[in-house]
This record gives sequence, C-alpha cells and structure tokens, in this order.
Amino acid sequence: LFRSRSRKQVFTQADACVSELGTSLGVSFLDCVLEKLEALERDYDNNGGEESCARDGEVDGDCAVMEDPFPVPSYTRSPLTIKHDFNDPADHPGMLMDFIRNYTCARDVDGGSPVLDKHEWVYDEAEVGAALLEKICQENMKSEGSAQWNKARGFLPAGNDVGKAAEMDVESAKVHCDKLPMCEGFTFQMTADGNNKPMIFFKSRASRSGVVASDEWKTYIRFKGSGYCDSNSAQQQEQISTEPPRTYTIEILREEPLVAVIPNFASQEDCDMLIEAGGTDEVMGRAHESGGGPSSYRRSYSTNIDVDYESPTDPITRFANRMFAFVRDITGYSLYGPGQEPINAVLYKDAGDEYRPHCDGPCNGQRNQYGARVATSILYCQTSDGGGQTSFTRSGMMIMPRPRDLLLFSYKHHNDTWDNGFTEHSGCPITGGRKWIATQWYREGVNYDVPWNMAENV
Repeated sequence: LFRSRSRKQVFTQADACVSELGTSLGVSFLDCVLEKLEALERDYDNNGGEESCARDGEVDGDCAVMEDPFPVPSYTRSPLTIKHDFNDPADHPGMLMDFIRNYTCARDVDGGSPVLDKHEWVYDEAEVGAALLEKICQENMKSEGSAQWNKARGFLPAGNDVGKAAEMDVESAKVHCDKLPMCEGFTFQMTADGNNKPMIFFKSRASRSGVVASDEWKTYIRFKGSGYCDSNSAQQQEQISTEPPRTYTIEILREEPLVAVIPNFASQEDCDMLIEAGGTDEVMGRAHESGGGPSSYRRSYSTNIDVDYESPTDPITRFANRMFAFVRDITGYSLYGPGQEPINAVLYKDAGDEYRPHCDGPCNGQRNQYGARVATSILYCQTSDGGGQTSFTRSGMMIMPRPRDLLLFSYKHHNDTWDNGFTEHSGCPITGGRKWIATQWYREGVNYDVPWNMAENV
C-alpha cells in the first residue's frame, strides 16, 4: 500500500511535468519532477497537511489532501545522483529512481532523444580487413607456437570433440589433428608429475577467442590465416572482400560521454546470421544471479557468440570487424577484436522482460584502468511490439530501437577518466513481441595473449 501510494504521488507530478514540457525526456523533466515533489513537501510542512489544489490536482472537484508526501532524498544534478541512505528501510532513493524510470519507459509516445548532429562514415572492408590481417600475421609470428599453430593458456570448453581423446605428446597431437577430418585444435590439462603425454582432447571448433583462461591447461589451435599471410596486400584485399566502400550516417545524440546511432548498420542477412549463431530459444539460457537462482534484475535469455578473428572471410568475423572499425574511428580508442569479450546475444520474449538500470563499466568518475571496458554497442535485430527502449536513467535520454540500428555509447572521457553516471542505462520492459539484440563490450589493451578475462575485469 505504501509503495502504491508513493508511486501515485510521483506519477502525478510526472504527469504535471509532461503537461508543462510536452515530454518525459531530458534533464529538464527529471528536474521538474524533483522540484514538484519538493514543493509538495514544503506545502505539507507549511500547511499542516493541506495541499495546494493548483499543485496536487483535483479529485471529484475537491482539493486532494496528501498524507505524508514522498520524502525527496538528497540528490545532485548532471547526472542525477540520488544519495542512498542505508538507515532508510523503505529505500526511498531507489524507489524514486525506479518510479521515474518506469514512468518514462511506459511513454512510447515521446519517441527517442533528438539527434544533435550527423556525420558520414565510410567503411572500406577490403582495406580494413587486409590491415587487420597483416596485424594478426605479425602477432602470430611473435606468439608462442609456430607459423601453423598458436598456443594459448587455458582450455576449450566441453563439446565439439572430434576423434577419441588419447595420451600423447604435443608434436604427436599436431600430426594426429592433421589427419582428423575437421580438427581445428586440441586442449589438455598439464599433469602435476611432469608427464609429457597428457590426455589430449581434439576439437572440431577451436579459436583463440573461445579459450577459457587457466594456468593449468594448454590449447593448441591451427592458425587459419596462414594462406592469407603468404599473400601480398593486394591479394589479401581481394581475398577478404570485393565489396565497394559503403557510406553510413552517424547520428550523434550526445558528444561526451558519446552516444551515437548508425541507422541500418546491419543488413537483414547480418541479423539472420547472428540470430542463428546465437541459437534457438531453448539454447539461450535465462539470466541467473551469481548464487544460481533466476535473476529479477535481468529478465532475459542470453548466450555468447565467439568470433574467430583469424578467419578473415568468416561472415561473423567480417561483421565484428566492421563494428570495431566504426568504434575505433568515432572514439579514437585503440580497439581490435582479438582478445575481446564474445558478442553477447540477448533475447527478451516474455511480457515484462527487462534489464534494470546498470553500468557496463565503471561509472564512478575515477581514472581509467587499462584493460577495463570503455564502450558498448547494441545491435537491435528484432524489436518488440511495445516497450524495449534503451533508457539512460540518470541523464534523461531514451533510444527507440529500430531494426538493424547500432547504438554506441562510451564511458571513457578524453581526459582518460571514467563517466560518473551519465551512461547508467536500462532495457525497458517489453509489453509484447520479441526483442533480440547483440551486445559487444570494448576494452583497450587486450589481445589473444592477454584476453579480456585475464585483463582488468570490470
């Protein structure tokens, strides 16, 4: 009852602000709601509980009397930061932010935040792909292993086995893998007694991006780019892509911390490919808490899509390279695919599925740590029949998903400090249909030798 009454109070003031401003978007709306709630508190204190009809509205022609107005917690603006009081059992700060977020999520009619500026971005896949391949070839020459094999610390997950596991030394395992159809690599746990013939597991799918870091395991992966590395630059470009350069429009919604959208970044074929790689609804698992139970904070289904950046003609690799090229060019960050987190496929399919407000990286305003996340992109492949917006909860921004659009937001400032809350965001509850997105997190300073799960994990 208390929460319901509090919600009604906040929503009443939010309605009044929409009547004045014509929208529930922007910092001005957040300020308006807080100021009206503060005015109610002052009126209550000054008038002994009798409210101003002009402020609180009318009920059946009579002045509405509010008992115990919602107590506005201490807060600061830009971005909106409401201080939590651990001595407040009702958690009024959390309740207020929750009410405002839910109110704005429910207002589809407001559309999305306005575009401030537009730029053009040209992507030449053949040129970019050849440069990336040259970089991979150079790193492969310096990495452990040989020109044909890469060695990684860690193991390949269970599944995708080919042939029978057997005890043998590494050189014999390479020869055996060469003879096995579809063998791309092998993985083994190092023995404590120093036995040079451990149990070897051969895999039909193996890439360095799929290795789970562990000091107790080693993995050998066949280098798939050797044929390209033997070619000259012109041959590499022709092998990777014959498509002409493409021009995209970048919509800037905020300069810093950056929020931008590229309409139609993906084709329908790109989305179909990613959705197929993400698996069926049954394959995508329900989000869980760290303790093992279903998450009430993130109501969705998800799975990871590993990208093999050493296979330059693989369609998923080509798409991922395009995303990284865009983010590199627009942010100026040194970001490349090898060593990054996998693409995270997320499905919202049940009414009420959502992702509560959160930050993808640090949003505390402190100095950047190399290896931490610095940016996020979200590709909308399927959009729901209602709801499903991406809301930036503390800065009043809202992104209306459009199929095949790519949203990018950065949380590292150009002075090398982290955002202090502007990029806190949420996935609004869907009210019908399905929403399928592909999320990519970006980290500086990672590569196949120092992958994301060995870097600063934030």
